Amino acid sequence: MSTLQSLKTFINQRLAVAADDIVGLLETTISNYEKEIDRQRRLLEDERAEFLKSRSDMQQAMRFRVVIDHDIKKITFENGVPSSVEEMIKVFKQAFSITTDIGLQYKDADFDDFFTLTSTSDLKDKDTLRVLHVPPCIIMTTVPLESHSDTTDASSVDDILSTDSKDNLIPRPPATERHNLWPAVFPIPTFSYNTEMALRQGNERFLKDGTPLTTPSVKSDILERLAEAMFSYTAYPNDPQRAAVAQALIEKHPCLREPGSFNGFYGWQQSLKYKCGNYRSKLKAHGNPELMINTLKHKQDGDKKPAKNIKKPRKSEVNYLPPHPAGQTDDSLENVRLALIAASMTEDNRLRINDMMSRTYSCRRREVVGQSMNVAEFKERWPALFDPFQINEEFQRCNTIPLESTFLSQLDKYTPKFLELFRTKGGVVGQRLKSVLIELVKEPHASVVKKRDMTLRCLVEYLGESVQELISDYYRTAEEKVHEELKTQDMRIYACQQPDAVGIIIDGTPVLTGLDNVSRACCLLFGLTYALNRDYPQNLPKHLKSFKDCL
Repeated sequence: MSTLQSLKTFINQRLAVAADDIVGLLETTISNYEKEIDRQRRLLEDERAEFLKSRSDMQQAMRFRVVIDHDIKKITFENGVPSSVEEMIKVFKQAFSITTDIGLQYKDADFDDFFTLTSTSDLKDKDTLRVLHVPPCIIMTTVPLESHSDTTDASSVDDILSTDSKDNLIPRPPATERHNLWPAVFPIPTFSYNTEMALRQGNERFLKDGTPLTTPSVKSDILERLAEAMFSYTAYPNDPQRAAVAQALIEKHPCLREPGSFNGFYGWQQSLKYKCGNYRSKLKAHGNPELMINTLKHKQDGDKKPAKNIKKPRKSEVNYLPPHPAGQTDDSLENVRLALIAASMTEDNRLRINDMMSRTYSCRRREVVGQSMNVAEFKERWPALFDPFQINEEFQRCNTIPLESTFLSQLDKYTPKFLELFRTKGGVVGQRLKSVLIELVKEPHASVVKKRDMTLRCLVEYLGESVQELISDYYRTAEEKVHEELKTQDMRIYACQQPDAVGIIIDGTPVLTGLDNVSRACCLLFGLTYALNRDYPQNLPKHLKSFKDCL
């Protein structure tokens, strides 16, 4: 065999070996890829199966904690949540028998606060939802009573109140009541046409050469209109409120700025003081009850001095002493009151009772402000008021804001900061606080209700007052015996254990019993101080004032 043939044979052998190696490596690579593809396919199938399972579980059961006013309820969606918020609202209204328009908020875990629900995809299992009642625009049909009111009996009032149940489901405040608190920025009203023309020209002249407007007729019209606008918020504006109005006036109409004043509006502030007094005198001549209550004729014998025992609303009271609704008299509303007593003795009559309570609000205010009767007598005349729902409604009639929902949400908002503040407090007060907080240390996952109770108890001590002056705790004591022991107390909350019972005592009279917890009792006690026009107890002025700050 020649050398060339040997080389050819050698090359063929090496190529055959190389080809076998390449084919073997290719088969191995392909086999590895197939195994990896199979592994990825199995993982994908497992993830898909897990996703479908979780989705199926979500569709099978979505549970939510629902807060409706002062009630906490639960709702479960067996087949998943609805696709839109509107459909979810329909389900809520049907499930909880809600007849008014509502909105929904959900509690966000990141911010620990409620946000408006715009998409159901934001919801997770066991989320907390809050139902908000949207104020309805309802036109009530009022049936006028006959002029011979003395012949109208309670049965005729029942017929009148039940003539159109659809119109009377949600009572609308009478037109004579105020609807808003004092605004943060006072809205300057529109004046007469002549005054507006003079102000527009005066503002142009002032911006051009700094000449102020000093027309007396313009000033008189401005003061009259401002006094009327201020009375729509309060009958007795104070100095800061008059200053805010004067400042808003010169900011809107710079031509009215006073050149010689240190702040540019001090003269307007003083003029508003006297104009408001004159405006009250005019309304007093028309018999406005909020003003007539302070006349010498309507004062008691020991208080017949012009500047003694002036009855004024508190800072947050909007409807302190409103006049009767249009077309109503003392006699006609007395018949409604008698019908209200009869209706309060029956069950499942809340809407009708609420309507009658709204109609007779002016009567109750005249009694609690003008007559100052004791609680036992007032409870006998108005038994329907001494119910948690009606206390919330009465507070809203007086202050235009909801009581329990606002109070408890604000308390929950500041509870973490309160607890941190209590833990860092030193001295004797700090020791007393730690003795109360030890219960939360023993139970780190305590319920929201228990945290509220502990926070309110600690707040009393932190403010330098005694919690025993507000809350009396009993153990294995019958509720009747507790009522007997607290007969001499002006204002007290009692909390019994075994058997459990929470209630409120005012003037020695049990006004509320069967409450859920101490925090709710504190909230309702605060509402009763407004409903009954009661002063804060002398031994607890700071604590109840802190309740007002929560609102």
